[in-house]
Amino acid sequence: MAEQQQQPEVKVKFVKKKGGHGAAHGGAWKVAYADLVTAMMAFFLLMWLLSSANANTKAGIAGMFQDANFFNTERGKEILANHGKGILPGGRGMAPGPDGDGGTDTAAESPGAAQEERKVMEATAEAIEKAFQQDELLQAFQDQITMDFTDEGLRVQIQDKAAQVLFDSGSATLKSYTMSILKEIAKELGKLPNRVVIGGHTDAAQYSNKTYTNWELSAERANAARRVMEGAAGGLRPGQVRRVTGYADTIPLEGKDPKDPQNRRISIVVISAATEAAESKHQKAQPRGKEKNPSSAEEKDDRP
Repeated sequence: MAEQQQQPEVKVKFVKKKGGHGAAHGGAWKVAYADLVTAMMAFFLLMWLLSSANANTKAGIAGMFQDANFFNTERGKEILANHGKGILPGGRGMAPGPDGDGGTDTAAESPGAAQEERKVMEATAEAIEKAFQQDELLQAFQDQITMDFTDEGLRVQIQDKAAQVLFDSGSATLKSYTMSILKEIAKELGKLPNRVVIGGHTDAAQYSNKTYTNWELSAERANAARRVMEGAAGGLRPGQVRRVTGYADTIPLEGKDPKDPQNRRISIVVISAATEAAESKHQKAQPRGKEKNPSSAEEKDDRP
């Protein structure tokens, strides 16, 4: 029998392909995750902006989605003129302002903008008057509310009268109807982009207790008014109050006896953009002048 020819040995190599858990170590998922995080960030930013916008801004946004020419209509032009300064609280936009909190000094630079601001404040005053005329509870206090314009802006004053006082005697405890008055006023003022200054005033009657004076009382009353107007049921936005001041009896009403009950009052001033810009500029620290250095080269040496 013939000897069989020897066949070469064949080696078979099995290659296992990685799958399942091994595929997770690629980089494709990172791109998808980054896209998801970016989309979520944009979504929450949009929700924050919409929650910060007032009713007029939302109406403008809705109108723009419904009609591309919405801002060419009468309603669109009105919203753009009165509320088109920015979607952020206060309507100041994103540009840095004179006090560093956003917004530009438009009213101070443009007389037209100042006139438009005055019209908006006048409309707010009319809205407050209308609210007091329509509310049965507030009708009884119409003669205790006065509104006028000063160099600072719109001033709203709530005065005492003998039969209807705003606070408990000698304290900063508000009457229930005083809270209703302040909330109604704050509801309208909160719609404005301007900030406000709240002041407390007393009459000239002095305390027998020398440790607690009209200064403490007026300041505490002004702060009590602020708390109500900024509260959840108030209307002023967070940060809208610029200053709270107690004036004691130093600013009596014109033509009134210093001890007249009407001098006991709360004043709320809506400060104009020009006034706020001027105050901010005035409060900026001025650099001190350079002091002469005895060793300076500018000084002459009198030595021979």
